Amino acid sequence: MNNNKIFAIAAVVIIVLAGLSIAYVLTRDNGTEGNTIIDARGRAVEVPDEINSILAMKSCSLQLVSFFDAVNKVTYLDGTLGGGENLADPNRTHTFVLNDLFKDLPSVDTGNLEKVIETNVDIIISSEVSVSALNEYQKKTGIPVFAINADVEFDSPIFYDQLRSLGKLFGEEDRAEELIAGIETMISDIYDNVSPVEGISGYICGMNYYGAGTFLKTSGDYLPFKYSKLNNVMPPKIGGQPYDTDLETVIEKNPHIIFIDGMGLASVKSYFSAHYGMLKLMAAFSEDGGIYTTMIYKNWGTNWVNLLINVYYVASIVHSDEFEWDFEDKADEIIQLFYPGTDVKYSDLADAQAGEGCLSVD
Repeated sequence: MNNNKIFAIAAVVIIVLAGLSIAYVLTRDNGTEGNTIIDARGRAVEVPDEINSILAMKSCSLQLVSFFDAVNKVTYLDGTLGGGENLADPNRTHTFVLNDLFKDLPSVDTGNLEKVIETNVDIIISSEVSVSALNEYQKKTGIPVFAINADVEFDSPIFYDQLRSLGKLFGEEDRAEELIAGIETMISDIYDNVSPVEGISGYICGMNYYGAGTFLKTSGDYLPFKYSKLNNVMPPKIGGQPYDTDLETVIEKNPHIIFIDGMGLASVKSYFSAHYGMLKLMAAFSEDGGIYTTMIYKNWGTNWVNLLINVYYVASIVHSDEFEWDFEDKADEIIQLFYPGTDVKYSDLADAQAGEGCLSVD
């Protein structure tokens, strides 16, 4: 056989093998055959055929898992000192609602690789941002590490994409679509049925972000304002996270309504007392203004259940004559969307968590 024929046969074999390889990769990437699923950081993660044990580490990972039946397969909690789950903290809605499920689970320091390996879990869910750190952690533990994004909210397609990815991972695609449809329907219930609020502006404060909030911890990207079409007096910042402003700026912006995040309520009230002489000049402190508390927005990451409750509360204040629903009934519906069948109601959350729930402040 001459060299030309050998080369031709070899080329055909290479093409066939390449085609098979491409077909295999495509099959694996769809998350059904071969069990390779793309995570929130764009990594193709090979996952077990069956997942029976889960470790969720870093902020928001356990919260996202808690929206699925797979939460019953969590066998270890993140017990990292100074940065893990805290079942004694009722301000984290997921652990408050599911405390009975979590209270007897062992914890593991996720910084101790030897201890993590000993858990022998099938998969680790992590909100680590760095791809190299995720890959290194997976390599050292020998356990698949599936990344979620803790920094996205309802206005980002990434939030919904990761719900779908987790649905594939857990074999709960229908549950993922149920969650997505429920959230989108509730947001549309507000946004599609209101007009921009005329002549009124809002200011959010007391936001918990790397420390409890003060009157000057605010956000220009507050979704309850966006969906209620209420003008936010503060500008957005890159990344959309809460940031610090100054008193002179707030007074200059002169908001008509102030909303206080429950986590910072005590601090904000103290600030009111100390600076009332200047604050009383703002429209919010007049008879025509208003000051209200809201549910905790961030505690070890975004508290998505509370955020959606706040969407409805802000709408109930600035569009009080446009909706027939009762706010607390809607808040209960939201809790049921994320935790079907739970006995926990909005009133339970409001009583347990910092602040006073969603109320008018005298």
